[in-house]
Amino acid sequence: MMYCKNEAGTRIMEIIVLDSAYKHGVSKQSIYSCLFNFRNDMTLDDNTPKRLFIGFDHLGNALEIIAVEDIERDCLVVIHAMKLRKQFYYLLDEE
Repeated sequence: MMYCKNEAGTRIMEIIVLDSAYKHGVSKQSIYSCLFNFRNDMTLDDNTPKRLFIGFDHLGNALEIIAVEDIERDCLVVIHAMKLRKQFYYLLDEE
């Protein structure tokens, strides 16, 4: 079981990685590494609890990860992970 601080930095949560997150070839280790050291995160849509995490994995690859915070189960469910697209590069500089 792996844990990650949420945006407030005060709570830890279990991380669950769905099979869909591996579609673009990002490994579980890279996903965890990026989530533990993300540079930026933001809510994607007001109607859903989807969050976009931007950061680097343990090999220095810039990644984008989309996860849903499941309040009832107190976990972060990763649904998407891939190499960072150019449209999100600017988020690496923001903190």
